[in-house]
Formats: sequence, C-alpha cells, structure tokens
Amino acid sequence: MQDPSHKKSRAQLLEESIPQFEQFIESRESYIKALEKTLDLLKKENQQYTTNNLAIRSSIDELVATQQLSNIISTATEPEAIVGALIELTRQVIPVIESNIFLFDPAARNRLSPLSSKGSRRLLLEAEQQVEAGIVDWVIDEKKSVVIPDLEHMLARTSGRNFVIVPLILQSEGIGIYMIHTEKPQQEFSNQDVQLLSVLANQAAVGVENWRNHRQLVKVNEELKAAQAQMVQAAKLAAIGELAAGIAHEIKNPLQVLMLHLELVQAGKPLPNWIEMFSKQVKRLSDITLRLMNFARNVSEDVQMEPINVNKAIEDIVAMVQHEFTGSGIEFTLAYGENLPPVTGNANYLQQVFLNLLLNARDAMPRGGTITLSTALTGFHISIRIADTGCGIPKEIQEKVFKPFFSTKGEKGTGLGLAICSKIIGQHRGEIKIESEPGAGTAFTIFLPVWRAMA
Repeated sequence: MQDPSHKKSRAQLLEESIPQFEQFIESRESYIKALEKTLDLLKKENQQYTTNNLAIRSSIDELVATQQLSNIISTATEPEAIVGALIELTRQVIPVIESNIFLFDPAARNRLSPLSSKGSRRLLLEAEQQVEAGIVDWVIDEKKSVVIPDLEHMLARTSGRNFVIVPLILQSEGIGIYMIHTEKPQQEFSNQDVQLLSVLANQAAVGVENWRNHRQLVKVNEELKAAQAQMVQAAKLAAIGELAAGIAHEIKNPLQVLMLHLELVQAGKPLPNWIEMFSKQVKRLSDITLRLMNFARNVSEDVQMEPINVNKAIEDIVAMVQHEFTGSGIEFTLAYGENLPPVTGNANYLQQVFLNLLLNARDAMPRGGTITLSTALTGFHISIRIADTGCGIPKEIQEKVFKPFFSTKGEKGTGLGLAICSKIIGQHRGEIKIESEPGAGTAFTIFLPVWRAMA
C-alpha cells in the first residue's frame, strides 16, 4: 500500500512547478518576439543592401556607358560621330531638343561653321545672333558657360526652353562653342549641370583636334602618294631616255626588213613565204611598242595589287634593255624557276624596280660583264636575284644604299633609284637585300609574297 505522504509531495511538487512553467512560457514568448524583431531588422537591412547593390550596379553601368561614349568623342575621325556621341552624353545631364558644335573660322572668330551637317538652320542662326550680341566672345574670354532664354518661345508664351552655350577650349584657346537647345527651365540648372557640360565640351574639343589632325594626315598621305607616283614615272621616263638608242635600233631592224621585202614585192620578185615573214616582223614591232607603252604609261597613285607572273615581268624588261646592254658588252644569264605561283603585286611598279637594278648593274660594269637573273620559290615567297660581275660596293656603305639621295655614282647619280626600289618593295610587303664584295660584284635579292599567301 502506497504511502499518503508520498502522494502529497507529488501534488506539492506540481503546484510549485506551475509558476515556473508559466515563467518559461513568458520567457519563450519574449524570446520569439525578440527573434521576430531581429528577423524584421535583418530583412530590412537585406532589402536596403539589395537596393544599394542595384544602385551601384546601375551607376557602374552608367559610368561604363559614359566612358565608352567619351572614348568615341575623343577618338572619332568623323564629325558626325563626335556630335552624335556628345549628344548622347549631354542627354544624361539635361534634356536635349537639338545641339551642335560650331567652330570658329581660322581667319575670324565672328564666323561660325557647324561641325555636323544634321543641325537645323534655326540653331545656326541663334548661334550667329549670339556672336553679334557679344555673348560668344564673353563665353570664350571668361571660359564660362551661359544659359540664355529662348526668346521665340517666350513670345509664344511657351516657357522653359533655353539655349546653353558652352565654350570649346583647347590648350587655353577657344576653338568654338557647343550650343544646346533644351527644355530644362533656367532656374533648375545646377552648378553640377554646368560643370558636367563643360567637361563634355572639353572632350569634344579634343575630338575636334584629333579629327583635324586625321584629316591633315590623310591629305599629306595623298600628297605623298601622288609625289611617289610622279617620282616613279619620272624615273621610268628617264630610263626610257637612257635606252632610247637601243629601242630605236630594235624598231629599226624589223622596219628595214619590211622595207626590203616590200620593194621586192613591188618589183614583182617576192621571196618565198614573204607573207609569213611580214606577219612575223609586224608582230615583232607590235611587241616592242606594247612593252614600251606598258612600261611608260602613267603610274597610278594607288598601288593596285593583282596576281603577277614574275618571270614574264622580268622577261619584258630584259627584252627592252637587251640590245643596248649587248652593245655595251653585257651578257645575260637567265635561270627562271619553273611553275612558279604568281606574286601579289603591281606590274608597273615591280618592273620599275627590276629596271633600276639592271641599270645599276650596267653602270657597275663599264667594260662589260654578266648579269645573272634567277627566280625561285622560297616558302611562301618568290625570290628574285639580280647579280652582276661589277666593281662591288664596300661593306661600310652597303647599309646606306637604300637611303634617299645617297649615291655611289658621284654627280651622275641622283641617289633616288634604290630608295624608290626599297619603298616599292615595302609597299608589296616584301623585302630587298644586298650582297656585295669589292671587285666581286653585287647581288640584290627581292622576296615577294605569293598571291595565295595574301588572299
């Protein structure tokens, strides 16, 4: 039988534990509330972090876009690209109805010319009016921007439109203005707006200067190309002058044969196969004339590249000079490579190189000698070697022979022949080398890329 005292102690224990249990529940509820507050706070902080992160990403994207447009402005070589990028950047600062850059006439600051042809006549007239009113002079002299009300819209009771005139300053000198037509009210312009527009205008000034420099470089390059074409043409005509006697003799020989047979035909005593002989001599005259005309034709300023048969190009030049050279005691040894692929080149220019080298070889052998011409395939290049048995060139001056106005011929030479050759071969993406020993002759080797390698 269970002790009653034992039952009593359990009841007492239960009564004593109830307040503790209630206190535990209250503590648990307080803990849960505190935890909920903490979670709410963390949630808000996370939302704020997400918002800030998105804002930072957006700002970075805007900075990257701004940097890209700024690069376009400062590196553009076309006016429309400069103005187009400038307008896009300006729209990130203020609303833009239209805008344009107006540059000063170099002779007079009171004359403006628009950089972009897409600007309206209205904007140009407004810029000219501000020049007459002295506003533009003030903007340039003070190097400050100014916001001017659009009077036309004020009279029409349309408020809010203004013109912004920003100076274009380059190396402390004013080169023009950047004029913006905007709907932003004058009172809403901040100092930051004006400063940002000034920064953009400064970038535009650099872009304008780069565009001017690029335009000048293009002009100079065109003039250099024209001068080079004239030099090559002059060298060709001078070479024809040197070879005039030999060419005349080449033409004279078939003409004499034709005249003799013509007299026999007229006398009723034609030789057998006289018609075949006539055709052969006429073709010979035609070939001589064609080679001469092809060589003497005007040189284009643009070096147009096409597939060239090197062996044929050399053969044509050798045929032109052979009679004159033979009369000077010079023999030719020809060693053409077989089945060579064409090179990438311009026949007119390359033949001028071959002729210059042949004439130099002739001048190096006043008592006669041998010129050896050989061609071969070397990797992705065709090599052309022109060697003579002349006096040779001292090693200490070999590096100078390709420099303009350097000559080993004294007063007889202009010093331009080999310089022109080097320039032409460089334009063909080739290379020309010299090998020479005093008393043992000189050899020039040219390497030209094959046509397939350039395709």
